[in-house]
Amino acid sequence: MKSIETLEIPVIIGHFGGKPNYLKFALKSAANFNNKVVLIGDDTNKDFWQNHWDTTLVEFDKYENFQKCYVKMSDYSKKYEISFWKRMFVLGKWMKENDHRRIFLVDSDAMTFANYSEEVYPILPNDCIAALMTSTPKNQDNNFLWASSTHFSYWTLEALEDFTDFCIEAYSNKNIRDKLEAKWQWHIDNHKPGGITEMTLLYLWSKDNPKVANLTTVINNNMTLDCNINSSTNYLEDEYQMQFGLKKLIFKNGIPYGYNKNLNKEIKFLCIHCQGGAKSVMRFLYYKQLRDFYYIGNLVQATKAKMKLLIKKIISNK
Repeated sequence: MKSIETLEIPVIIGHFGGKPNYLKFALKSAANFNNKVVLIGDDTNKDFWQNHWDTTLVEFDKYENFQKCYVKMSDYSKKYEISFWKRMFVLGKWMKENDHRRIFLVDSDAMTFANYSEEVYPILPNDCIAALMTSTPKNQDNNFLWASSTHFSYWTLEALEDFTDFCIEAYSNKNIRDKLEAKWQWHIDNHKPGGITEMTLLYLWSKDNPKVANLTTVINNNMTLDCNINSSTNYLEDEYQMQFGLKKLIFKNGIPYGYNKNLNKEIKFLCIHCQGGAKSVMRFLYYKQLRDFYYIGNLVQATKAKMKLLIKKIISNK
């Protein structure tokens, strides 16, 4: 554990191509607990947040080198996939230009409920260079899951440089490239969505590295970070109690707690990841008056989706 005086580490949210409403809640919730919150984006959202770094006209030599060897092997849209690759390369340049050796990286669909410098950094091992979110690590090699996430993560500049070097090597080195192609072929053959993304390389880069921590575990027996609010699984399968298709949360002094079925106790969540359709829940989690009814956002979203399908079905039958 860290024994040195707590540092004030910047919280970075990277988002390229627009300024969706949910991004506002991610930024504001992070700023409620952390002193320095930076939006790394482009000219489409430069007026959205005061502390903003516009990457539109910035040259990123290392990222350009990556693009020369990169081959798309997923069913995601190119625009969506590229934005996540780009973010990892852009971060390194921002850290160098702003003289920061460490950061917390948070996705634009994640809600913050902690000062990460005070509650996460001190509990990291002394030799930790990065910390990621890897759900059910013992099952990762089954069916080519191979996924570690940065929806909440801790990075040193050393680790970020090493990971982006690995990204370039992965598409240049035949041994690693063969592994990626085998996974992509498995998705094709089995008609499974997904493929090769930055999450794939994050997993391969970190899985045998003792200096990379996994933040989906229960920390100090009383707190954790959420892997996906839509799932009962965090570090273990079916770990948390669910309600209306979401993790069941109870708020105490404005902080969410979930019931861990393995430990038979409530665990404090420092961050809630509102993936996919659960982005509609972020508004409810942000406003104190709505927090006890956060699941309504998900129910409304599900109802809208069903109505759209019904309308399409009625029209198609005319």
